[in-house]
Amino acid sequence: MKNRINKELISNIEISEEMKNALYKDCIKGRRTSDFTFRYSTALSIAIIVAVFGFVSIGASAAIIGVKARLEGMSEEEYAGYKYEVDNDTFISVDEGESRELTDAEIRKIIELERDYYDKNVFPENEMAHLKSRSELSDDQLAYVEEDNLVYLPEKDMDDEQILEYIDHNAKKRYVNIQGLKAEGIEPGVGMALESTPIEAGSAESKAKDTAEKLIKEFYGEKTDDSWIVLVGYFEPETEEDTAVYSLNFFRPGIGYATEYTIRLKADDLSPVLINQNGYMIDKDAKHYSLEEAENKAAEGEEEMKKILAKHFGFGEPDSVTHYTDSFAEEDNTTAFIDYEFVYGDTTVYLLYRIEDGRLISFSKR
Repeated sequence: MKNRINKELISNIEISEEMKNALYKDCIKGRRTSDFTFRYSTALSIAIIVAVFGFVSIGASAAIIGVKARLEGMSEEEYAGYKYEVDNDTFISVDEGESRELTDAEIRKIIELERDYYDKNVFPENEMAHLKSRSELSDDQLAYVEEDNLVYLPEKDMDDEQILEYIDHNAKKRYVNIQGLKAEGIEPGVGMALESTPIEAGSAESKAKDTAEKLIKEFYGEKTDDSWIVLVGYFEPETEEDTAVYSLNFFRPGIGYATEYTIRLKADDLSPVLINQNGYMIDKDAKHYSLEEAENKAAEGEEEMKKILAKHFGFGEPDSVTHYTDSFAEEDNTTAFIDYEFVYGDTTVYLLYRIEDGRLISFSKR
């Protein structure tokens, strides 16, 4: 699975339906842009909203304070090396900046060791090397080479120490980039923050967070705790026909392969307009079917989705239903998902259904 996300995804510009759908597909499958100015972990083909928050403020956990101290403690030489790397990052996707794609085993290990790095302050014994030329690179070394502007990964899978160095490298590169952005008066995007948005007890934001957590538990069986970063944004309606929306992003600090959640709620009644789970494992750990097999299961999936829409959202019989089995097809023409559009008068509901376990992955409506 290649990481192919266009960088030109900013909330205040017009983008095509094709691009919106591509964002929706890629984010559901756990892909992420390499753009260090903004990190997009939201997914929806009808609205793309970017919330901006700082890096660390009051109330950060002891573990995150330890990470922050490590990043702030870089020597001038190390900082300059990362600044060079940031300034020369012109890649459209993550894998274009590396000598090879990460393997499935490496990504799974990254997801595991990120929690040690950010939650337990388990850091690598060594720093990832920054080399001037490829001639300095030794066999099976993990290093950034200025000459090629590439991170060279060892030919074989990285071991635990190298993966920690890789995680550390990503954290430091982001930190250096954030300092440059802040110097220009720009706040980093969603996913850059290392702590949750401060929320006053009993406030409207607190009620929105409680509602979002209930939805995550109800639909995905996940109970979020203090290791999760929760960013809460409020967006005023742009037209008289729109409504104010709370946007809540739940994620853990890291490169971005781990499971994340995005919930959007109408501000007036906290009813959901988006419930979304995305992450690498959602696709990788699911059984894949041929497109013909998926088509044969579409009617069953439609009935399951109707039950969910009736039980949780009060919808009755739709005016029409359209499904797509190839929206998330892999290169071998297999898929783990079926995409549905349910039309109820002026309202369209978009659902992503995982075939193997009949699970709802994403709900959105407009």
